[in-house]
Amino acid sequence: MARRKAAPRTIQKRDRFKELRLQLGKTQRALSMDLDITESFLRELESGRANPEITFAFKIARYFGTTVDDVFQDLAN
Repeated sequence: MARRKAAPRTIQKRDRFKELRLQLGKTQRALSMDLDITESFLRELESGRANPEITFAFKIARYFGTTVDDVFQDLAN
C-alpha cells in the first residue's frame, strides 16, 4: 500500500489575529503589504476560512512581537 504525501501542517487561528492587527492600528491593506500577502488572503486568515502554514505563522507572530501560541491555537491539541 502506497503512502500518501503528508499535507503541510497548518494551524487554526483564533480571534486574536484581528485583535492584534487593530491594536497596532493597521488596516488590512497595510498589514497585508507588511506581510507580503494579498488582502484577500488576510481576510481569509482573520475570518478562519484559511489557515497559515507553520512557517508563515511564525512570521506573523514575530511581526506582532508575540508567540505563535498567543496568535493561534494548535488544532492537534
